[in-house]
Amino acid sequence: MKKKYRIGLVGFAHMHVLDQIKPFLAMPERVEWIGAADVKPMVESEYFESSSRSMNLKLCQEQCGFTDVFEDYQQLLELKPDLVLVNCENAYHGTVIPEILMRGIHVIVEKPLAYSTEHAMAIARASRIGKADCIINWPTTWQASIRLGQKLVSEGVIGKVYRFQFRNPDSLGPFSYGQVMTDRQLGKEWWHQEAAGGGSMLDYCCYGTILSNWYLGEKPLGVYGLKANFNHRFGDAEDYASLMVRYPEAVSILEGTWNTVSSGYDSGPIVWGEKGALIVENGGDHGIHANVSVYHDRYSTTPNEVYSSDDYPLPAGRSNLAEEVFHHLETGEPLHATMDLNNNLWSAAMLDAGLRSSRSLKMEEVKTPCWTIG
Repeated sequence: MKKKYRIGLVGFAHMHVLDQIKPFLAMPERVEWIGAADVKPMVESEYFESSSRSMNLKLCQEQCGFTDVFEDYQQLLELKPDLVLVNCENAYHGTVIPEILMRGIHVIVEKPLAYSTEHAMAIARASRIGKADCIINWPTTWQASIRLGQKLVSEGVIGKVYRFQFRNPDSLGPFSYGQVMTDRQLGKEWWHQEAAGGGSMLDYCCYGTILSNWYLGEKPLGVYGLKANFNHRFGDAEDYASLMVRYPEAVSILEGTWNTVSSGYDSGPIVWGEKGALIVENGGDHGIHANVSVYHDRYSTTPNEVYSSDDYPLPAGRSNLAEEVFHHLETGEPLHATMDLNNNLWSAAMLDAGLRSSRSLKMEEVKTPCWTIG
């Protein structure tokens, strides 16, 4: 009989927690939900409906069926869960996650890994000392088209790659999906607070950091970062950000915005190489049934090759977050590259460099003096 995992939840600031629990709910014979605890926000919310932390907690409790909701997550940890799903504010990752890992409890955290390189290194040290995994969940990991694009690039279909581009699809911010909120209510949400790790750079540019490293197969050297707040001035966090990343033999251009009514064209990844260009099309909802198109002819707007992601499904038994995590914990086989802690250290360091660059107005090195696991 396969092991049944005792799972707890810490933090409900990120609405992706509702997506995280879905694959675990589909495997009730493998999961026992033991309880939950939120993390106190820097600023108390005045909104309690869809996508709020209170509603996220309520829906998780209804769907998972746990009865214990603790005031302090330390009380939850005393129950010694096997695994904890963490969805607190980005700025709290560097303190909450190490406490869990040091107890030998595995963690799944929603992207990005951390608010800073310093926090990321604290997580890595705790993972090593506690002998527990910190697993980073990226929604793009579960899009077959994203994996297909990387596969084709690694096989050399467009030759040596020199440029990678990614930006998020249509988005007007985290509360733009039918929620009705006042500016005062929005300003009190952590998403719009820089100190809490809010803003579009950490929310959306983060995808580009992990994907560009994976596609290019290189480690970044330096980052130019830019931030602006065009339409969400009730908060001090940016609603637009871009990163230009320098690699030894390539460059990536990454954008994250809460001001995109319509993308206009595919957000990518788009990759250029010596033999042509490759575009991962957006497809349907969250990249479902998307194509990957390859262009070889100069001036042509018609692809030479079109690959359907439907023909390249995710691997059986590892096609969602729960399956991948259980497979890794039970076989010792590596996680998908985008979920690996070491790879995500680079992602966190790139975001850190981008934030520093947006203040210094110059390129900032990815590796800093705190780049050490101790």
